[in-house]
Amino acid sequence: MIKILKLVFISFIILFINYDNYNHIDKYNIPVDELCLIKNITGFPCPGCGMTRAHIEVLKLNFKRAFFYHPLFIFPSIIFFIVIFRKKLKIANYIYNNNFITISMLIIFIIVYIVRFVLLFPNTEPFTYNYNSKFYTVLKILINIIK
Repeated sequence: MIKILKLVFISFIILFINYDNYNHIDKYNIPVDELCLIKNITGFPCPGCGMTRAHIEVLKLNFKRAFFYHPLFIFPSIIFFIVIFRKKLKIANYIYNNNFITISMLIIFIIVYIVRFVLLFPNTEPFTYNYNSKFYTVLKILINIIK
């Protein structure tokens, strides 16, 4: 099982290293706004918005840019490590079973989301509004009906 996880992890690393975030629309025909289900439906960025781009920048060793895209980009890696090694390492098991640490991480995540929303929304990537979202489309239709 661990060998399979390692193989999957290495495959994702290779994929991200080959991923060029400036030309991704030309290569994959997937705009960034369509990658996030929340942003695609509501138009608003989700709390994890920018996390993928941050990890891509980490793999390019551009930590300053990664921190710009999402300051908590290291959290998923820590959580992944804790979940995978909770039965092998005592410290990982302790963190996994400690509700205080889990709740603290959630509170930090929410606070960072609110701060980023106030400072960056709606003009700075990755916290831009998706005007092609389903919610905005329905809202435009309703406004046209009311007029």
